[in-house]
Amino acid sequence: MTRLENKAYLEAHEFPFHLEQYMFQKKESVKPHSHEFIEFVYVVEGSGRHSYAGAEYLIQEGDVFVIEPDVEHAYFVDEHLIVYNILLAPSILSHELQSLSNVTSFVDFFYVEPFLRQSVHFQSHLRLNPHQRIEMKQLLDRILSEYTDKMLGYRLLVKTRLIEMFVFLSRCYDQMLHKPMTALASEHKIIERVAEFIELHHANPLSLAQVSQMCGMSQSAFTSRFKLYKGKTFIEFRNEIRIRIAKELMLSSNNNILQIAQEVGFDDLSFFNKLFKQMHGISPGKFRRSQI
Repeated sequence: MTRLENKAYLEAHEFPFHLEQYMFQKKESVKPHSHEFIEFVYVVEGSGRHSYAGAEYLIQEGDVFVIEPDVEHAYFVDEHLIVYNILLAPSILSHELQSLSNVTSFVDFFYVEPFLRQSVHFQSHLRLNPHQRIEMKQLLDRILSEYTDKMLGYRLLVKTRLIEMFVFLSRCYDQMLHKPMTALASEHKIIERVAEFIELHHANPLSLAQVSQMCGMSQSAFTSRFKLYKGKTFIEFRNEIRIRIAKELMLSSNNNILQIAQEVGFDDLSFFNKLFKQMHGISPGKFRRSQI
């Protein structure tokens, strides 16, 4: 399977972005592939089928969805298909994405929807209504114009309009009837899927309130169920993953301890050091030196 890399498709390391409109003819297809970057797809016109992580879904005008890095997917066109594709690395909006991750509807659209496609029956995809489609196309056309013309300050304007688009889509997703996971899977399966979700997105500032809402449970119910099935609290589980990844980064990268702590989701270095020592009996610095 082909894996598309950032350097071949995104504009530059310091501006990891690309936007293009594609037109596919009847019976045309895009072979299975994955990519290093995140991909946003907006279907402007037509219909087809999207194969994602081994399952196939109908896509049509008004559909908006996210394709995560390293997930195999492909397209099969029925009559015709016109789509906008936004390709980006999270680093392009690192601070803004952190802020948006405090907005539940953005978390649902950006992280939960692609996760649900892989784990339970896909009923949470976003399909814009006619009024929303007009606004979405206008937003995309403004971004495409800036990106194509590359006038002074275009990168700043592209970033600004990307944030505007994310906020708009978050509002659309918030308005959409969204069935909780409890309507789609058993309790044990829900907790296992959420555990996978936490591991995939360990560095994001996900709160207990957000993951509880994702499951359609109260915070107290989720806390007791999670501990029952995983043997630890949500926070303990997430912190263990973060520390494990931090250990791997200490051995595989030259980044300093502060950079590694931030990369795995800790903003407070002293808390990271304290937690690491509690788990492993030595400080992160001593651990790193002991492995040399």
